[in-house]
Amino acid sequence: MYAGHAAIATFVKGRRPRISIALLVPVAFAPDWIEWIADILGHQDRMLSHSLVSVGIGATIVATLYAIVTRELADAGWVWMTYASHWAADYITGTKPTWPGGPQVGLMLYSRPVWDVVLESVIILLCWLVYQRSLPLEARRRAIGWLAPVGLIAMQIVCISLQDPRA
Repeated sequence: MYAGHAAIATFVKGRRPRISIALLVPVAFAPDWIEWIADILGHQDRMLSHSLVSVGIGATIVATLYAIVTRELADAGWVWMTYASHWAADYITGTKPTWPGGPQVGLMLYSRPVWDVVLESVIILLCWLVYQRSLPLEARRRAIGWLAPVGLIAMQIVCISLQDPRA
């Protein structure tokens, strides 16, 4: 899942307006960024970035830091869920590690690119609608606001066309 992670960040922003979207988007993509950095450093082990264990640890660290800085425990819970949602979203589209020595699991929707684009487009639109409802009425009426979900859907189409279906 690519654009779907950003969509989840917009959903959380719509539910918790105090949390910065500039924080939520990187948090939603954090396991991918950890994987990319590990790959650059020569450690191609998805267990470090995408396992249930690593996602749980990463989510807890980020949420704890957020709680310490802001003193907003409820918002920290949403930050934790944003990070943790990465594993669940990726489970739908590909396969992901569970724990050291555990199985790789997933529904492999990437092997059905049309269905992947349809599902992620629906997720993007639903999450965007939640976000839009959190905006002032004047901002909701601007047609330019729809460039974000349209751009995310276009990004998903490009990404899925480049995706290795075994990922």
